[in-house]
Amino acid sequence: MKTVISLFLFLLIFSGASVAGPGVRGAAKQTQGEIYLENFLANTRTLQADFNQTLRTNKGEVLQQTSGQFYLSRPGKFRWNYVEPYEQIIVSDGKRIWIYDVELSQVTVQKQDAGLPTTPMALLQDSASLYQSYSVVPLDHRDGVYRLKLLSNSGESDFGEIVVGVDKQGLRFMQLHDQFEQVTDIIFSNIKTNTVLDDALFRFVPPEGVDVFGG
Repeated sequence: MKTVISLFLFLLIFSGASVAGPGVRGAAKQTQGEIYLENFLANTRTLQADFNQTLRTNKGEVLQQTSGQFYLSRPGKFRWNYVEPYEQIIVSDGKRIWIYDVELSQVTVQKQDAGLPTTPMALLQDSASLYQSYSVVPLDHRDGVYRLKLLSNSGESDFGEIVVGVDKQGLRFMQLHDQFEQVTDIIFSNIKTNTVLDDALFRFVPPEGVDVFGG
């Protein structure tokens, strides 16, 4: 369940209904990493990628490793298919989110906008929201990937620190430091942007016989 919670807080990061073009910081000089991040937000309409997620302590002890596929279609639609170590599916049609635990034969349903204003769910909806809610601190870059630290301006975030890695192709990884001194690393690979995705990916019908909670 911790995998679901960590990813659920991350789900809406990419699902904003609107995106702003580069340059929303006005006169402030932008770093190359910030430019790459804003370009990703402004230009990405669909995305599909493989992902590997690692949950660890802040001292590096690995607690859990998972992997699968991620699909995004703006505005507001996404799908996470967990493949390893167990099957789990998270789907949003833009209005509701379904979390399906195959092993437990259990589906949890939640309205998509629940909790948005006070969690990192709204983090990367658009560039204006980004700079309104978070302070962006450039870190370093290696092999063309720029790391940016995002710190909540309100102090109400579920994460003490968020680090994103971006390059000219877009988002490469995200690192979430939570309030329990645990770190979630999500690394994306085989990334494809702005391809045509079947809308059926973002519809979910609970299988017969499973328990459904919420709605």
